[in-house]
Amino acid sequence: MSRITADGRTLAATDLLRGEDGRELLRYTIACALPEGKSLVGEADGTTYKFEGRIGLAPDWLRAPLPEKAQRWVTACLLAHVNGYGVEVAISLRGRHPALTTDSAERLAYQQEEISFFGNVFQPLGKRDELGDIGSRMYACGGALLQLSCAGNETNFAPERTCASKDDCNLTFLGPCRDLTAPKDSVCKNASLEGYERCEATVTTAGGKSMKTPYDEVVTVFLRRPDFSAFYPLCTPLFP
Repeated sequence: MSRITADGRTLAATDLLRGEDGRELLRYTIACALPEGKSLVGEADGTTYKFEGRIGLAPDWLRAPLPEKAQRWVTACLLAHVNGYGVEVAISLRGRHPALTTDSAERLAYQQEEISFFGNVFQPLGKRDELGDIGSRMYACGGALLQLSCAGNETNFAPERTCASKDDCNLTFLGPCRDLTAPKDSVCKNASLEGYERCEATVTTAGGKSMKTPYDEVVTVFLRRPDFSAFYPLCTPLFP
């Protein structure tokens, strides 16, 4: 993955600038990758567009190509912003990355754990990256607290808002991140207040062999209660 800019100010040439959907993808990508206070501009058909950094999961992308680990972090952040309902809601992102540190006020406002995301959309389909994944992959799993809220009924907490329940969606929902009813079936092996690690997805190689790919670059979404209730009407929020 090449550098996103040659001079630290201007976005590298890309056809994504020419369409509204492409510019929206750039907006979220740069918001995930670059920290607040950093921005890039791009021009298409005589119009200049500015894209602001916000989270800072891959600040070095300004100076060097994006390594696979950073690709995974940016991918997880991008997937966390997908909304199959087509409406924007405020979310809190958590994970084991310094850029995802939250304060007590944010944790209090966003207590309803929802979905965790991981994968790598930057690698060409079928190409194995240096961490062992065969790109391009997009995965989600339901949080442990979401499973509790929905009384363990996966049908109730399958993430429709992420598009994973739709036939034309390439995001795969793997089940509970930390299965409270059958721990051995958990998608993720490690869990803490900072999020999940060692989330595994089974992929099939070109030769037909199944293998598990582990991900430590996992982003978990937390919602405010009103938004949680709107997305999951059959589930009971655990917090006020």
